[in-house]
Amino acid sequence: MHRAVVLVCLLACAAATSAVARASSDFTGHHRQVIPVVVVRGLSLADLPGLAQEGAVGLLVPNAGPRTSAGDAFAGMVRGVLYNARLPRPHDLVLIHVTKANKIPRHGPLIVVGLPPERTTKNGTRYPIAVLGPGWHGTLTSSLTRVPGLVSMADVARTALQTPHALHATPSRDAAASVQRLESRIEVARSSALAATLLVLGLLVAFALFFPSGAPSALGAALAANLALGWAAGGSAAPRLMLLGLCTVAGGILGARFLRSRAALGGALVGVLAAYAVVMAVHPWALSLAPLGPELTSRFYGVSNLLETLLLVPALLGAKLLGERFGPFAFGAVALLTLTTIAENRLGDDGGGALVVAVAFAVLAVTMTSARWRVIVPALGLAVVAVTALLGADAASSTSDHLRGALDGGIRGLAHVAQNRVPLSYARMIEQWYLVFPAVIALGVGMAVIRGARSRREAAVPIALIAGLAVSVLVNDSPASVSLAGLTALLAVEGGLLHRRVVLPVAARLGVDGGPTVGRPRPQE
Repeated sequence: MHRAVVLVCLLACAAATSAVARASSDFTGHHRQVIPVVVVRGLSLADLPGLAQEGAVGLLVPNAGPRTSAGDAFAGMVRGVLYNARLPRPHDLVLIHVTKANKIPRHGPLIVVGLPPERTTKNGTRYPIAVLGPGWHGTLTSSLTRVPGLVSMADVARTALQTPHALHATPSRDAAASVQRLESRIEVARSSALAATLLVLGLLVAFALFFPSGAPSALGAALAANLALGWAAGGSAAPRLMLLGLCTVAGGILGARFLRSRAALGGALVGVLAAYAVVMAVHPWALSLAPLGPELTSRFYGVSNLLETLLLVPALLGAKLLGERFGPFAFGAVALLTLTTIAENRLGDDGGGALVVAVAFAVLAVTMTSARWRVIVPALGLAVVAVTALLGADAASSTSDHLRGALDGGIRGLAHVAQNRVPLSYARMIEQWYLVFPAVIALGVGMAVIRGARSRREAAVPIALIAGLAVSVLVNDSPASVSLAGLTALLAVEGGLLHRRVVLPVAARLGVDGGPTVGRPRPQE
């Protein structure tokens, strides 16, 4: 039985890899430059109104990674890639010819680009881009970013060569003003991202310590508020942060009071997950401009590693609660929804997240059934089959996406992705050595929950979450997000262990009230 499952998994992986390998590159058969490209020295966002009179305009992200320079941006532009400054300079084939000018040309067709300064600087600024000429009016739209008005450096070569995923123009009454508003919204979203992350994680830790029965619903409320704030992307940072915090607190308090049954809490958590799927399908830019959204340098849409980790809580806990109430079909439906939301290329588009979800749900299924641990082998096999089927379907799609870009080239492409893990993730782990502390705490809490549980079924969600976090550390490139969000997620589902064993004893010694005394939260019993 196990050998048959392994064989099926290998065949499915080979088929998916073959399908990805057959997916043609954007540049196949396109070697003749159609539109000239001009880099204008000193071009700034103040020049957008003048550029908008001659063509379509947008905001250009120069490259990925924490830093940028004119040389880094130029290296990616002529090769059609969004170069990540953490990696060595790209040596791919130069695809386009670029000239430089001191003044803005007034006659098209041509692509006008502004670049960062020559010196290395932080990669937090966007630069103007315009496509001038007949038929180019309004706001530039990119299939690589899915945010109207926001352009990736990789779009320049595609547009100059007029590949299938070249830039397009959307009519706009005042394109320059529209792009400037987008710049303001991006500034608010990205400048408040760290504060929003610390606020949400801090509040969730507080719930876990002092009011654990409200921790799961508080996390669900925080995720829902994050999505709503991305949709309503106006306003300044302070009110948005205040609203995010208030929604988190209210969700924890009201959820513990009104979501007392398994079905109610499970349904509410899965509803949050479904809302993310719907919004990413209809308006992907909403999540892009959310406080806990993508960083808008290498990832422009879909779920970040932070969101992927936090979404595991409503996914795993919702699947457990609804599966216990309505049976295995409900469990399977939540698992499929989670995999699609996080990994499908039109939604979350997170290849590493697909593996995380597959392992977490396989472990959850085994622990919920109280089966022997050797059953994990066929369970993981079925999960791998589901993931490879999704990857194969995405590879056959004509849509440009993160998954196809990561896996393009078959086995050689997979090896290239694995090689890039070293500077993108593992080297950063060494630099951020202090993240070992939240990881060790998370492991300790998880072991304590497992040892203190009355049955393995009771600890199913923490066990599955730990398994998913272990995979996430290996395959994702954001160790800080995974470690901190992972610890918080684990505290949200540990069932009041720290409250009973740490907070209440300390409060008793100090002679103060340690907060409401709660046993194990009812929905997880």
